[in-house]
Amino acid sequence: MTELETLREAIRAELDSLWSDLNAARDAALRDRWSMRCDFLTERIKRLTALVGPTPWRDVELSLLEDGVYQRVHAELGVEAPVDMAAVAQARARLDQDRAQLR
Repeated sequence: MTELETLREAIRAELDSLWSDLNAARDAALRDRWSMRCDFLTERIKRLTALVGPTPWRDVELSLLEDGVYQRVHAELGVEAPVDMAAVAQARARLDQDRAQLR
């Protein structure tokens, strides 16, 4: 693996972590589910996305897809990052069904 490939891999891993961190920051935010921390993480996501392209939507938490956060971030960058919302809805239905069975 070349040094450039190693660097790209590291950036991709960091992007995965940043999307996860953004989801956690939204969950921790008060009232409107957005905070200065969310803004900070979003800016970091944008900087790294500009270098390596979008994180595949399947690697991002469902709530960020359902609420359009993932789509908005990429639209602001002018980057194509289509999401299969039918597949997102199916994944949510499966999660909800699994939770219901645990009760």
